[in-house]
Amino acid sequence: MNVNLAEAEVQVPANTDDFPSLKPANPISRNGVVQGVLNLFEEPDYLEIGVNRGVTFNALKAKTKVAVDPKFLFDYEEVAREVPGTSFHETTSDDYFARIAGPDTSFDVIYLDGLHTSEQTIRDLINAISFLKPNGVIVIDDVFPSSYSASLHERADTRVLLKASGDTSGAWMGDVYRLVFFVESFCQQFSYCTVNNNHGQLIMWREPRDTLPTRTLSEVGEKAYKDLFLEKDSFRCASLDSILEKITAARR
Repeated sequence: MNVNLAEAEVQVPANTDDFPSLKPANPISRNGVVQGVLNLFEEPDYLEIGVNRGVTFNALKAKTKVAVDPKFLFDYEEVAREVPGTSFHETTSDDYFARIAGPDTSFDVIYLDGLHTSEQTIRDLINAISFLKPNGVIVIDDVFPSSYSASLHERADTRVLLKASGDTSGAWMGDVYRLVFFVESFCQQFSYCTVNNNHGQLIMWREPRDTLPTRTLSEVGEKAYKDLFLEKDSFRCASLDSILEKITAARR
């Protein structure tokens, strides 16, 4: 287990204008964010990677909804029968993108909430871009871990640290936060922001950026929990309403 005690002492500041609020008074739910994006489209086609119990997926309204997860923890067959335009694929995201999604498959909104490691999430992102419509939007969950223990790459390490510290939260967001630095450095055709009035979700849309920071892939992979605070501007935190306004303006 690789635990940096100096990083573990980093405290989340209370200023929610600069950072996603970890305990907001009126938080926007995951499905509230995704539905807000879906509402930008008249008849959206939606893909969700990492569905688990279906809390977010089943709450959303879209013309078509596609769910992908290695193991659904609810009666997805019943939902498929009752909700028109809904389909479920009990498989990995890699398998879905490689074998199931065809050349004519495309989506207006794609929500990535799969395995919370930077490697898998970046792979899901690259695949998702290939199936995104020209005006499409990608939402990525849990890019701002709630604590040092929640930011560890391996969930097993998080469990050990939580047990040792007496923390009963069970929170694990993995090192998905590194994806923010990847998007900033290597996805120039996309603009993005991080929702600051919930736990922290990245929203990205096609709008080229003029400049990019100078980073190597190795440097992205070495980003640590402390860099969430030392390089907070990279997260481009904003309220959901202002992000939706930016997306709308980019289409004009």
